[in-house]
Formats: sequence, structure tokens, C-alpha cells
Amino acid sequence: MSAFVTRKIDTVAVLRCLGATSRQVLAIYVTQAAAMGLVGAAFGALLGVGLQLALPHAVGEFLPVDVQVTLAPAAITTGLAVGVWVALVFALRPLLALRRVSPLQAIRRDVDPGALRRRGIDWPRRLVELGIVASVVALTVTRTGRVREGVWLSVGIGGALVVLWLSAFATTWAARRLLRAGWPYVVRQGIANLYRPGNQTRAVTLALGFGAFLVSTVFLVQTNLLRQFSGAGFTSRANVILFDIQEDQIASVTERVRANGELLQATPIVTMRIAEINGRPVASLVGDTTRRQGMWALRREYRSTYRDTLTSTERLAGGRWSTAPTRDERGATVYGVSLDRNLANDLRVKLGDRITWDVQGVKVPTRVNSLREIDWERFELNFFALFPTAAIDRAPKQFAVLARVPDPTRVARLQRDVVTAHPNVSSVDLSLVQATIGRIIDRVSMAVRFLALFSLASGLPVLFSAVAATRRDRLREAVLLKTLGATRRQILRILLSEYGVLGALGAAAGMVLAFGGAWGLVHFVFEGRFQPDWLAAAGIAALMMAITVTIGLLTARDGYRETPMASLRES
Repeated sequence: MSAFVTRKIDTVAVLRCLGATSRQVLAIYVTQAAAMGLVGAAFGALLGVGLQLALPHAVGEFLPVDVQVTLAPAAITTGLAVGVWVALVFALRPLLALRRVSPLQAIRRDVDPGALRRRGIDWPRRLVELGIVASVVALTVTRTGRVREGVWLSVGIGGALVVLWLSAFATTWAARRLLRAGWPYVVRQGIANLYRPGNQTRAVTLALGFGAFLVSTVFLVQTNLLRQFSGAGFTSRANVILFDIQEDQIASVTERVRANGELLQATPIVTMRIAEINGRPVASLVGDTTRRQGMWALRREYRSTYRDTLTSTERLAGGRWSTAPTRDERGATVYGVSLDRNLANDLRVKLGDRITWDVQGVKVPTRVNSLREIDWERFELNFFALFPTAAIDRAPKQFAVLARVPDPTRVARLQRDVVTAHPNVSSVDLSLVQATIGRIIDRVSMAVRFLALFSLASGLPVLFSAVAATRRDRLREAVLLKTLGATRRQILRILLSEYGVLGALGAAAGMVLAFGGAWGLVHFVFEGRFQPDWLAAAGIAALMMAITVTIGLLTARDGYRETPMASLRES
């Protein structure tokens, strides 16, 4: 829009000569911007409706339910209104500069380059900038549905823009001070273009960096989520689980498992509830109005186990796992218990606190001696509470068995034999679950990649506009260089030097922001462990650099094709 305003200076000056006021001129172009916003929003709405109608046919066979597509007039109307408003509010900021174009500009356009330059504080412009910020916050709040998340998302967007602006400022500062006379001329000229008057370093860095930030963040989050799930579920050796096994049935079931495959785990399960925490009954804790979170942990029935060692899915996060009992002040035996760390947070207990369990009518006092990090995503038997063997091994219990059976035929035979001998025992073929989840993951991955590519495609016009904003100045510079004897090859190398640096700067800044944003999403939103994908990030950065250079050369192609005489005739 800034480039559009610059090109319209002469037209506005002529209108002012013909008697148009600054308000009339502003109203003309504001109406034009609103009309363009409406056309763009309408085209976007048609594209969205088309995708909505087409996607169920493309992926319908992979969905577990029949999808009936219906148009939502309210959503379409909202999209149109948002599109027009965004176009209008973002166009109004540069359009306000047209108020300062005087009628004299019609006869001195080549000697007054500061026609749009601001003098003093422009309060209408400040109000428009405030409206832009408010619009961004309002959009994020309405999209997230929560004020706090929307405000923090807006702050994140603002922070990303500030980082990109600072990186552009640092680039112009470094280019001005680090340029050396001994460098080749085309390189010096290309680097000098980064800080010359009317440079596009800031615009290209913001557009390219923010686009790289969005695309890379989506891709890195997708990669981490898929890696976590695949690394958890598909590295598990077990492919059959048998549960609801009674004590007098466990020997028979394990014998049949060994006859068909490998027995991995035979885990006892004891049902219980929490009776007291630090001497306070659960009923008192539930009635405490100061406890707004974690009520589920107080009310639920726990299925716990006992053993004297930790498994591969567990990691100590605090304390020390000990099976030795202690004595309380009354001389009663108190065993240690290890809790899941998140459960301990919801229960508001810490190391050393006492929990009394109601184990099917029998009170069992325990003391929290350790906290565990549990990988719940793996196809393993994991438990919120872990007891030493001596604490509850005499309690009534059931068993669950994990097995590895080599082929589907033996899996079916094992399930048939166990159910025939013990009808109460249930079994699940985990290989079928894993295969189904794998197909779902593939489709989700395709959808996420589609969104990433869609984001990239949406950002290309913005990047193209940012690079083309100074096309008029570039054309004059290229003609001047040709007049001074520069060849097309030299002009091309100058452009390659400039846009190569701009592409590298924008991609690098976008990558830094993407790693930070992806880490925050994976860590705080998805509660996972972030692992950077350096190779993929380098590939995206290289792609963004190539796009920048390509767009720069395309927008400046007239510059190294134009002859000096043609430019002089145009002037």
C-alpha cells in the first residue's frame, strides 16, 4: 500500500489542482481500499467454501463418520467483514499521508522527494496505529475464545515483529559500517542498497521473517508431535494386552501367552481411593472452596500397583524411591509411595506429606517419598501411584498382562484360547490400534503440511508486494547505472548480492523466532519435550532465501531490460 500511495502522488497533486480537498482525496482512496478489501474477502470466502466442499470428498474414506457439509452464512459474513476491516484499517495508515500532497507537487515531483514525509506528531496516524493494535488483539481474542490467551498471542506477535524490526535495523547499521572499499563493486553496490534512502530492508525482513516464522513454527511443532507419538507408541514391544485377570487365573493365562509368544509384563492392579491427606479427610478437602483445581484427583478411584523397581517409562523427578517402611509417632508402619508429578501438583502434596488410602475398606497410611515423570503416551502399563510390594501385596487384586506375539494368526489363537478358558478376561490387539492411529497420524500430517504450504502461499503476495514497493526507484537506479556503463550482468549481480543478504537475514530471523515459538507451544501447550529439527529448518530457510531472490529478480527485470533512452523519454 505504501508503494501504491507513492505512485499516486502525481494523481493526487492533479486532483488538488482541480479543486479537490485533502478530505475528498482521502475519501476517494479509502473507498477504493475498502472495495479492494471486499473483493479480496469475497474471493477468499469463495475459496474457503470450495475447500470445505472438496475436502470431505478427498479424505472422506479416512473419516470414521459421514460428514455432511453445510454452509454457515454467519461465518461467511464474519469473514467478509473481517476482510474488509483488515484491508481498510491497514490501508488507512499509509493513505493518511496523501493529505500532505500539495497542488505544487504536480510541477515539482522530481525535486521534492519528501512530499509524504511526516512533520511533527500526526495524531490521526497514531489513532490508526492504535486501531490496528486493537484490531489484532480483538481478532486473536475472538479466535482463541479466551481473553488471556488472546492477549498473550497478540503480545507474541508484537514481540516477533519487534525482533524482526531490530534485526533489520542491525543489518542496515552493520552494512553501513562494515562495507569495505576492497570488495568487488557489485557486492559493494548491493550491500549499499541495504541502507540507502528508500531501502526496503525493513519491509522485506518483516514480510519474509514473519512468513518463515509461521511456516517453520507449524512444521517444527508438527514434527515434534509426530516424533513424540511415534517414538512412544510404535517403539513399544507389546502388541497384545490382557486384563481383568483374577489371581487364580494368572498362571493359566501366562502359560498360554508363553505358548504363543513372549510374556513382557504381568502386573498386579489394586483398586483404592484416597481417604485422608495430612490428616484431613477427602470430604473436607472436596468442600474446600479455595481448591478450584484437582478435584478429579480427590474423587477418582485409583488402580495402583506394587513393585520394588521403576520401569522404562518412569523417571524420578524428585525424592528417592525406597521400599523400606518407617514408623510414625504412634509406632504404626508407614510405607513410602511414589506419585506421578502432575498428580502430586493437583493433590497439592509434596515430598514427606502423608496420604492415607482406602484399599477396599482397609486404611493404608503412606508417606510420599518420591515423584515420577511418566511417559503416558507409550503403550505400557503406567500408574499414578506406585507402592512397595510389602505394602499392598495381600490386598485383593487383578492382573494385566502385556505380551509380544509374532504374527496375527498367533494373536487370534491366543485371544481365542484365553477367552475360551476364562470368559471374564478381556484382550486388545494393540497392533490394530497402532495401525489405525498410524493412518490417522498420516492424515493429520498431510493436513498440517497443507496448512504450512497454504501459509507459505498466502505470504508470497505480501513478500512480492514488499519487494515491489520500490520498483520505481529501482528502475531509475538501473537506468542510471546503465548510463554510467554498467552491463546487465553487473546489475543482475548487484541484485543477487542485495536480495541474497535480505533473504538470509529474513530467513535467519524467522528461524530464531520459529524455534522459540515451537518450543513454547510444545512445552506449554502440548506439554511435551521439544527436539529441534535442524535439517528441516535449514531447508525452509534455503527455500525462503530462494523465493526472496527470485521475487527480487522478477520485480526488477524491467530494470536490466530497460534502455536509458526509453527511461528518459518516459521522464
